[in-house]
Amino acid sequence: MSRHQIYELGAGPADEPCAQLGQCADFAEANTLELLAYKAAIIALNGEPPLPLGFALVANAHDFGTYRTLWLVSAELPLPEHAQAWLDDLVEPATWIAAGFPQPVTYEGSRAVIRPFREVIAAALQITRANADGSFFPAENAVLHRNLLAAYGPATDAAADSG
Repeated sequence: MSRHQIYELGAGPADEPCAQLGQCADFAEANTLELLAYKAAIIALNGEPPLPLGFALVANAHDFGTYRTLWLVSAELPLPEHAQAWLDDLVEPATWIAAGFPQPVTYEGSRAVIRPFREVIAAALQITRANADGSFFPAENAVLHRNLLAAYGPATDAAADSG
């Protein structure tokens, strides 16, 4: 099945540092984790993309090696109206915290300190969780939390509660 590249989301939130090809010793691992976390952040803000839309990690050859970026892809064109509406309303976070996420990777010079993906999702669920009275602060956290639970499930929520 052919998948059409619809929209390049990039390597992560625009106002955040990301793995640098040729400079980061753990580049492939850091790049992949940042893309998976960015996908989760997009889902937190927007919900899962409706079919036929989906996500893909697309390889890009460079003089220093291969890096990947996150793309929205589709199995069909033109997009159905509901998928086009989701794409038209797409919100991309400029920072990790804008989607309720911690930084999945921090950098100490050329060394990447990488958190396991499950821990990144669990931390986002903790950041966006309801207060003891069931309210969310800020109110937008209710949407982020609901979308993360829908995409990543209650097992991840349980891990967040025990962490």
